[in-house]
Amino acid sequence: MKRITMIGDVGWSRFYHLGDEAMTELAIEALQRRGDISITLIAGQPQHASEMYGVDAISRIGFKRDREPNITRMERILEFAESEGRSRTLTPNDPARTVIETVRDSDAVLIAGGGNLNSMFAHHIYERVTLGRLAKLFKRPYALTSQTLGPLIYDEDRKLVYEFLADAEFVGSRESYTTTFAKQVGGKRAVVRRQVDDAFSLTAQDEDREAVDDLTAEPFILASYAEKASSPVLADSAYHAHLVDITRRLADETGLKVLLVPHAGGLPPALPTRDQLTNDQIAGEVGRESVTSTRMLTARELIALTEKAEFVVGTRYHAGIFAGAAAVPFISLVPNLYSSIRMRGAAENVGMEQFVLPVDSVDDVVATGVGVAKNRAEFHAALTDSSARRRAEHDDWWDFVVAHTVGDGSGETPSASSVPAPDFFHADEVENRFDSAAAANRARLSAIEEFGLLLAKRDRQLAVARKQAKDAAAALEVSNARHERQDGMLAVKAARKVRGWQRKLKRGVRRGAKAVGKRFTEAPLRRNLEARAPARRRGRA
Repeated sequence: MKRITMIGDVGWSRFYHLGDEAMTELAIEALQRRGDISITLIAGQPQHASEMYGVDAISRIGFKRDREPNITRMERILEFAESEGRSRTLTPNDPARTVIETVRDSDAVLIAGGGNLNSMFAHHIYERVTLGRLAKLFKRPYALTSQTLGPLIYDEDRKLVYEFLADAEFVGSRESYTTTFAKQVGGKRAVVRRQVDDAFSLTAQDEDREAVDDLTAEPFILASYAEKASSPVLADSAYHAHLVDITRRLADETGLKVLLVPHAGGLPPALPTRDQLTNDQIAGEVGRESVTSTRMLTARELIALTEKAEFVVGTRYHAGIFAGAAAVPFISLVPNLYSSIRMRGAAENVGMEQFVLPVDSVDDVVATGVGVAKNRAEFHAALTDSSARRRAEHDDWWDFVVAHTVGDGSGETPSASSVPAPDFFHADEVENRFDSAAAANRARLSAIEEFGLLLAKRDRQLAVARKQAKDAAAALEVSNARHERQDGMLAVKAARKVRGWQRKLKRGVRRGAKAVGKRFTEAPLRRNLEARAPARRRGRA
C-alpha cells in the first residue's frame, strides 16, 4: 500500500467552504481510484474531516499571519525533524510532531488545490513550505495540484515560494496567469503543468440529486455571491447594491426564479454564516417571491443543482467551475483582482472568457443574462464538447499525478518519462453578443488586475514602512531608557562620590578641630602645671 500525506484547506465543523472542500474531495477520490493508496489528510478539525471523507486525518502544524514568529516556528520544526527529536525544540503536545512522523512515513506529499500561495495568507505559505521542506528532508516527493499562485507574492515571501516550487515534482496550474507566474517565481527548475480546477471533475450522485429535488420544481437561475467585495476600490455597500440590482432585474426581465446558493457557510447543525447571511439580506431587499435564499449544500449537491439551472451567475469562483463542467452557461462577476485572475482563467478553459464582466457593469450583466436565457441551448451545445474534452484530459492528469508521486505501478522510481503530462487543448472562444461594451469591459478587467496589484504592493510597502518606523521608535525608546538609566547611574555614582567627599571632609574637619582644640587646651594646662610645680615641691620639703 502506498501512503500519501495531503493538505487541503478543509475540515471545519462550523464552516464549510464549498470550493475548497470540492477540490480536496476530488483529489481523495482520484487517488483512491488509481490503486491501493492510503491518505492522511491534514485538516482543520481532524475528527470531523475523517468522518466527512473517510480517511485518516491529523491537525495542521499551525502558523500565524505574522512572519517573524512563523520563521522561528518553521526553523524549530525542521531542527526537531533533522535531530530526530533530540533537539527538544517542540513541546510534547505540539501538532507538528505528528505531521513530521506522518510525512516521514509517507511515500509522497500532495498539496491539494486552492489559492493559498498568496502573501495575503502568509500562514498558508509557511504551512505548505514547511511540508515541502520536511518532504525534502525525508527524501519524499511532493507535488501541487490545481493551484492559483499569487497574485500577491511580497518580496519577503518570494524566496520561500521560489524554493518551494523549484523543489516540487510538479506544479498543477489552473489558469494561464499562474502558469506564467509560477515559471517566473519558481525559476527554470519549476515544472509547471496546466490543468483544470480539480473540482471540475467532481460529480453528483443519485442521492445528491434527490437532496435538491425540492429546489428544481420550476426553471431557475442559480446565483452565488461572496459576502463582500474584498476590493480597495469598491466599497462593500456599493458591491451589495449592485448584487441587489442585478438579482432583481434578472428575475424581472427573464421571468425565472432566482436561487441564491451559498458557497461559504455552515452545514447543519452549524449556524448560518457568511454567504448565507448575505443571501438572506439580498433576498429581503430584492423583495420578490421568485428570489429565494437556499440552505447550505454540499459540493456534490450543488453540482446536482447546477445541472438543472438555466444559467449560473455570481461572484463565487467555483460557481463557474461547476457550471462549465456541467455544460451550463455562466456569467462570472468580478469585484477584485483575485477574482478577475481566477475567473478569467476558469472561463478561458471552456471558452467563456467573454462572459466574465465587472460586477458594476450592471446593464451589461443583465443584458447578457437575458440573452443567455433565451439562447441556452446554443451555449449548452458549445460547452458540451469543451466539458467532455476537459474531463478526459483531467483523468489523464491524475494518472500523471500518481505516476510522479507514488509511482506508476512498475516499481521503479518515478521519472519524467514514465507517464507524460497530458496536453492542454485551447477551447474555442464563445462570443458574447449581448455585451454592448465588450472592449471596454475587457479593459476594465485588466485595469482591476493592474490597479489591484499596484494598490496591494503600495499598501504592503506602507505596512512595512509603518512597521519599520514602529520598530525604530521602539528601539529609540529602549535606547533612551538605557541612556537615562546610564545617566541615572552616573548621577548616582557622582552623588555617592560627593557624599563620600563630604564624609571625608567632615571627618577631616572633626580631626582638625580636635587637633586644634587639643593644642589650645593642652598648652595653658601645661603652663599652669609647670607654674604650680615649684610650690608643690616646696610643700613636700
